Amino acid sequence: MRKICFLTLLIITFNLNAQKIFTNKSDIFYQIAPLYDFKQSVVNLTFDDGFDIQFTVGIPMLKKRNLPATFYVITDRVDSVAKSVIFHNLTKDFEIGSHTVTHPNLIKIGNDEAIKELVNSKLYLEQYFGVNAGLTMSYPWGLYDISIEKIVKNNYLAARSTAEGYNSIFTADRFALKMQSFNDKTKASTANSWIDFAIKNQLWLVEMLHGINNIGFSPIDSSVLAEHLDYIKNVDDKIWCSTVCNVIKYIDESKNAKIECEVCNDTVFKIRVNDFMDDSIYNQPLSLKIKVPDNWDSIWISNATQVKTEYYNTNKFILFNALPDNQLITIKPGLVSDVEINHGIRLVYLSSNPFFDNIRLTLEAFDQCDVDIALYDMNGRSVIHQKEKNLQGLIDLFFDTSGIGKGIYILRLNSNDGYLIIKKLIKI
Repeated sequence: MRKICFLTLLIITFNLNAQKIFTNKSDIFYQIAPLYDFKQSVVNLTFDDGFDIQFTVGIPMLKKRNLPATFYVITDRVDSVAKSVIFHNLTKDFEIGSHTVTHPNLIKIGNDEAIKELVNSKLYLEQYFGVNAGLTMSYPWGLYDISIEKIVKNNYLAARSTAEGYNSIFTADRFALKMQSFNDKTKASTANSWIDFAIKNQLWLVEMLHGINNIGFSPIDSSVLAEHLDYIKNVDDKIWCSTVCNVIKYIDESKNAKIECEVCNDTVFKIRVNDFMDDSIYNQPLSLKIKVPDNWDSIWISNATQVKTEYYNTNKFILFNALPDNQLITIKPGLVSDVEINHGIRLVYLSSNPFFDNIRLTLEAFDQCDVDIALYDMNGRSVIHQKEKNLQGLIDLFFDTSGIGKGIYILRLNSNDGYLIIKKLIKI
């Protein structure tokens, strides 16, 4: 038994269903989900300008539904009332971001003044609301250029623009995040359709709001907001509602996270998840999936929140959320059933289907064997053919399919000891 097992990392980024895959010499299979809690899409509720009504009316509505939001405040306008309300409601669910000190046109005032606006606003928010305040910002009037964006990049994790649209999870420009904007004529049905579109297309939706109940710029009625928040809550099994900074944190943490297996055997897994980043800021839990022995039942886990147990091709996985702060995470069964002796081969992971320009899979071989792997078109013609010899344990395989056309294909994996796996795949 190896005490420390370093993982071989394969990074998959071609669509949302893709995940980081980890396997190691102890035959342990891990994945880091592309989004927190294994969701498919993201929505951020962002409020601009810091009107008092956003805190006195908006926050109670959000807290009632347990929904997070980001507030981009103009720090010169944060009076003692707003400061008190923000401070007493500040939790990980509410991000206080920068909308500069005085809300100027950053392009017109010149770089020196723009630096003061952006830096002093951030310093103010950190001083009064902690290190997790002032991590992201929104451009006043949505106006910025390359020079302003460079200053923002030097001081913030992300910035929201006023350009209309949606964002890709993997390729979004984090310093020019697109948005959908509310105004006094926006209906709840319209806003709900933004959520539907984001879910259907696995996108990152950022919503921009200002005033409420005839107070502030372009105000919406609180009844419209309430109906929309209820809709978000009703579909929260599909979409991750979070703050802008927490989404950015998740993306950065998942890119940097490494998993070490200290003890991984038939009776216990002891692992550490570490992103090697500042834990005072990068404090967003990651969602992980780990393959456990088939005969483990009533699984217990420490220093993490178990989400569920999942099965794929008779493989058993535990899904959980944990901070990437290098704490020891122990996973063990409450009950252990009789061990079944497995033979042959089985799929542990298959990348998304339909697929695009590549196919990734993880294959488990219980006995040392040779495996013939082929991808056939519907005419029976082999378009990919590969032989792997002397396989045993978990094996990660990659196939470049950029040279084949769209259509239906059959993936066939055949071991020399008589085991066969057949999957129908579609290229789009």
